[in-house]
Amino acid sequence: MTRRAGFLRRHAIAAVAIVAAAAAAVGLAVPALAAPSSRIASADRAGTAAAVPWSKVGPGWALATYSATHAGEGVKPKAGATTLYLVDPQGGRYKLFTWPAHSSQSGWYLLGWSGDTTRALFSSLPGSAGRQHVYQLQLRTGKVTSFRLPAKVTAVGYTRPDGLNILAEKGTLGNGNSTITLQRYSLAGQLQTSLAAVKGLDLFAGISGIPSAPYNSGGTKLAAGTSNGLVLISNAGGVIRKLPVPGVKFGCDAVRWWSSSTILASCSVGNEPGPQLWLVPVNGAKPKAQTPPRTSGFDLGDFNSWQLSSGLYVDGFGACGTLVIGRQPAHGKEHRVNVPGAASSLIVDATKSQLMVERINGCNPGVSLVWFNPTMKTMKIAIPVGKNQEGVTGVAPWFISGKY
Repeated sequence: MTRRAGFLRRHAIAAVAIVAAAAAAVGLAVPALAAPSSRIASADRAGTAAAVPWSKVGPGWALATYSATHAGEGVKPKAGATTLYLVDPQGGRYKLFTWPAHSSQSGWYLLGWSGDTTRALFSSLPGSAGRQHVYQLQLRTGKVTSFRLPAKVTAVGYTRPDGLNILAEKGTLGNGNSTITLQRYSLAGQLQTSLAAVKGLDLFAGISGIPSAPYNSGGTKLAAGTSNGLVLISNAGGVIRKLPVPGVKFGCDAVRWWSSSTILASCSVGNEPGPQLWLVPVNGAKPKAQTPPRTSGFDLGDFNSWQLSSGLYVDGFGACGTLVIGRQPAHGKEHRVNVPGAASSLIVDATKSQLMVERINGCNPGVSLVWFNPTMKTMKIAIPVGKNQEGVTGVAPWFISGKY
């Protein structure tokens, strides 16, 4: 995922663009894990890397980067250190590494986390030659390996299930007519194979911080968005099947695998301001709308969803570039979910009863990471934010798939 400043700019630009020109544009059923004895109970203290119970790490855990850089309206900019945290499902956090201000590491972008939990994937902005520098950090030892990708090739994340390869995109993004080639690289940066060329990829991906081509849990297949639906691709290379979505002409995004046989997609909706969520069967059966088109209200369109025991919760676009959370009943009107202390809210992970939410401030930077129970209205702050600091700049949950 990208650093927060760029992330917020994309959200603001994307939301306005969707409102103005959408018609022309575009089963993880696992409860929270048992608390390890070394879990951090207090939000103002961080455990050490040595205290991480690595054998318990998995669903509901996330890596997050935090920047202590000072910025915002009326604030004198001052570069700060960057810290990589590991967050557990109970709200505890572990400080894995801290890099000083102005170091090369403080400018890294968090892209992903390997399924075997051992490595984090980072990148820096492409250099003058347009080549992306990719870094892999060994989370137990701190050892870093790196390589450069060819020009116009961008790393997306690790392959599944263990992260033994890296998925990348070749081509130039930016509009629904773009043709992007998905490629698989070794951990040393060697091209292994070109999987498929996809037209219309990345219409909404990057806006929500989700992969543009998510893998199934076994890593044998991945899905990508096209101008009229999705396409199912083999990890060995080649298109398995095209999966059109009814009425879609201006693009879909593959969000993630909802089950072993269904993919969650966010698709443009005719003349409506924002996208709509669909469940798309991988066997080619008719897709089913998960949320209705948003014609009015606080939610201008949905780009992700989370099925908890208490209901279906959606990530949506709000007015003026904000992000909103809604609860969508099976029948009836969507209800807004307000997270205390947030001008804008983004769900990035969940357990059976809780949502992991980025609380995003308005005019000033300052993003915190919290666990929020939408039924009990209780909240645990996993990573608090300091005054005038950028705060959380990226989150990489352990593999997300399906319902909770």
